Amino acid sequence: MLAYQWHKTSGTPVVFLHGLLGSQQDWVGVIQYLQNIPNIRPLTLDLPFHAFSKNIHCQDFQEMRAILDKTLNHLLAQQPFWLVGYSLGGRIALDYTIQLKPSNLLGIILEGANIGLKTDEEKALRWNNDKAWAERFRTENFSDVLKEWYQQPVFANLDPDKRLDLIEKRQKNNEGKQIAPMLEATSLAKQNFYGNYSWNKSIIHFLIGEKDEKFKNMAKQYKLPYQLIDNVGHNTHQASPERFANSLLNIINRK
Repeated sequence: MLAYQWHKTSGTPVVFLHGLLGSQQDWVGVIQYLQNIPNIRPLTLDLPFHAFSKNIHCQDFQEMRAILDKTLNHLLAQQPFWLVGYSLGGRIALDYTIQLKPSNLLGIILEGANIGLKTDEEKALRWNNDKAWAERFRTENFSDVLKEWYQQPVFANLDPDKRLDLIEKRQKNNEGKQIAPMLEATSLAKQNFYGNYSWNKSIIHFLIGEKDEKFKNMAKQYKLPYQLIDNVGHNTHQASPERFANSLLNIINRK
C-alpha cells in the first residue's frame, strides 16, 4: 500500500497525487488552505519509488492502477471521493479513472496532465527520450541531472530562485536510481491515448496555467473541459496554492 497522510478527520476525501520527482510535501500550500474548508478532507499519497513509498515498485500502468486501487479501497472503504493529480500523478489518475471506472469516484481534477500520444512515431520518440533521461538518473550525479531536467521547456516559467528551491527539495525526497524505473514504467510512450474519450458530461476536469502554452493547445485541440489559472505556468499548485485551491473548490462545489 502507498504511503499516505490524512490532513483532517472529517469531510469528503480529496486525494492528491504528485508528479515525477515529487512527494506528498508538494501539496503543503494547497493543504494549508483546504484545511479551513469544513467539507473537505485532504489525503496525500506518495507514488511508487518516491519518498516514503520508495520501496513500492511498479512495472507499468496496469500495475500502478492496481496499487492505487488497493490503497484507496483500504483507506476509503467505498466512501465517495475526489482525485487530484499533477503531471505524472494526473496521468495516473486519468488512467485509473478511465480503465477502472470506480463507482465511488465523484470526479478528478488534472493539472498539467497529458492525455497521451496518438501516433507510434510520437511514442517511439518519447520512449527514446525517457530512456535517455532514465539512464542519466540511474548513472549520473543526481543534482547535475536535476539541473538539466528543470531546464526543459515545460518548466520555462520557473524563475531561477524557484528552480533552485525545487532542485533542493527533489534531492531531499528522492534518489536518481529510484526515479529511473518509475520514469520507464510510466513513460508517456506507454500511456494509452485518451484523445478520443468522450469528455462531455464526464467527471474529468482540467486546470491549466495561463502561461502553459503546450497544455492550453492540447485542451483546445481535444475540447477538454478546462479552467485557466491566471499568471502561472505548468505547476500551478506550487506557483499559487491559494488560486489552485479556489479553482479546485469551484469544481467540487459545482458538482
